[in-house]
Amino acid sequence: MINRLFFALIVLLALPVHADHESAEKILNQVKEYASRSYTLQPAQKVRELPASPAKETHRLKSDLETLSKRLFSVILLEDGAVISESYANGAAAHTPVNLYSATKSFTSLAIGEALCTGKIESLDEAASVYAPALQGTAYGAASIRNLLGYTSGAKDTELNGYSGVHVGREFGALIRHELSLVDLMKRHGEPSTSKPGEKFNYNGLNSEALSLVIRGATGMPLPQWFESTVWQKAGAEHTAAWFTDKDGNGVAEALAWTTTRDFMRVGIYTFERLTGKSTDACMNVFVKEAALPRIAKGYWGPAPYWGLGLHVGADKNIWIFGHSSQRLAMNQKTGRILAINGFEELKGFDVEVQRLFNR
Repeated sequence: MINRLFFALIVLLALPVHADHESAEKILNQVKEYASRSYTLQPAQKVRELPASPAKETHRLKSDLETLSKRLFSVILLEDGAVISESYANGAAAHTPVNLYSATKSFTSLAIGEALCTGKIESLDEAASVYAPALQGTAYGAASIRNLLGYTSGAKDTELNGYSGVHVGREFGALIRHELSLVDLMKRHGEPSTSKPGEKFNYNGLNSEALSLVIRGATGMPLPQWFESTVWQKAGAEHTAAWFTDKDGNGVAEALAWTTTRDFMRVGIYTFERLTGKSTDACMNVFVKEAALPRIAKGYWGPAPYWGLGLHVGADKNIWIFGHSSQRLAMNQKTGRILAINGFEELKGFDVEVQRLFNR
């Protein structure tokens, strides 16, 4: 699926288009260039180790995963808490940050869960405007936090395609050039649709942007800082990361966070521990399990046809985090596997191939 919003974003920022390949070197330069428009996440106080499996050299998937990685930046497979395969290609290395694109939406969901479980948010059924008064009078402000997580806010989709977002590319470009704020966009496109809240899935990124404002109002911190102090610390991140902000310092919640694949994997482990109830945080265990339920059919994207509260549910019944340009994080509760993939372009038939390999 080609998302016109992100293609427009690439053009607007004069970032490398996929025909030229989004090289690892260019990504590093982008992170430096846009440092003034992003928040830098620092490594965790205690880095989580990623130990190698004793069966690493003989594992039956190792060769296939290394072959797969040649078409990407990186592939890491974890099984029962140990690394089975870790490969890099096309100029990437363990320290290379990669743009997660829409995987950022799932990071935002985890941040909401942490705000709920620390008592900063009283209930997911409260209206967003309780914590973000600036959204009063918009469909986003009237929507419950639960419906924003589920992308069923009931806000109007002006592009009428159900997935690329309510705002056009030029406006998103203006947002990240700090010419518009998140509030500006939501007020501009905040009218309700004919669908009631909770009724219809619409992959409209402003649902996540509303959650960014909810987090700031509830915690007193911008989304990236709150994520850093909770999820990022508990995940045990090893490297710095970057997260784009608007002109008011609010985290852009639907896209544009950069992290290394190793730290992407660590967030996967954090999520998996709560998904399987192995975390000592009982509240987040409940939240992640609920976020992973197939709440509503998306109506497209066959490899992952259902959406929960910020997590994708795959046709293979596994839990997935997806981002444009082949950013994938997969969690298989039966096998104990977690797969982290980062790439530089969408590959035809990629998800079916990866799901087949991951579940073999």
